[in-house]
Amino acid sequence: MHALRYFPGMEAPNNGVAPSDGAVGAAAREREFWDEHVPELDYVVGEYRAGPDPNTAAMLDALEPLAGKRVLDFACGAGITACFLAARGASVTGIDISPASIQRARELATAVGVDVDFIAGELTADSFAPESFDAVAGHYALHHVDLTVIAPIFRELLIPGGRGAFVETMGLNPLLSLSRRFLTGRGAVASYGSDDERPIDRADLNVIEMEIGPVELELGEMRFLRIFDRNVLRYRHPAATRMLGRADDALARVGLDRLSYHQVVVFTAPR
Repeated sequence: MHALRYFPGMEAPNNGVAPSDGAVGAAAREREFWDEHVPELDYVVGEYRAGPDPNTAAMLDALEPLAGKRVLDFACGAGITACFLAARGASVTGIDISPASIQRARELATAVGVDVDFIAGELTADSFAPESFDAVAGHYALHHVDLTVIAPIFRELLIPGGRGAFVETMGLNPLLSLSRRFLTGRGAVASYGSDDERPIDRADLNVIEMEIGPVELELGEMRFLRIFDRNVLRYRHPAATRMLGRADDALARVGLDRLSYHQVVVFTAPR
């Protein structure tokens, strides 16, 4: 994939949300999946040193100024986003449901010389005191959780006026939604991520807006035709990669950015 370019099967380093009664099985499957899909330390160090991809950079920029701010990296996975945040001066806490991912995240922070507090476990209403954070962030996290559960927790954790920014897999493009439902994992079309994830749709955005505050969608890089390159061509044809990338960029320039499969969800808590 592109984004943080996790190896196949790792589109979204998974989350630390406490499951509802109906989601206990899903939470267990997610924990097991990500415990089994932890990237090697050399890989994540290389990804960190390569710097954020355009959508991750847009997420980080949405939370600026970060210097001195308390930031929760929700579903921090192997810790790359948490380390990006810390490198910009934030005081970062990363939480993830996968103990193996947290171990790798600690190793990454040590290797690149940043200070992050990593916690292995589920995020619940009792995990932190109210208004513990100036901002919350995440990388492919929200589409793994029940937002009716997690959004109220974010609201309590954020200070008045606090911000959230998440790079997310979106279900706003009908063509991509149909392709994901009927084509991915079949024939030559690659499938990424866990069985229980589900792209963010309008109803999810409404939940965030109702529970926390106004929602905006931002874009660092258009990911529409690039998804065809990722899932079907597998980046094996450089000329096609360049052509599809230019076509995506042209679509974004004419205002069709909402077709992008990956976008940045930004929200602000009331003051």
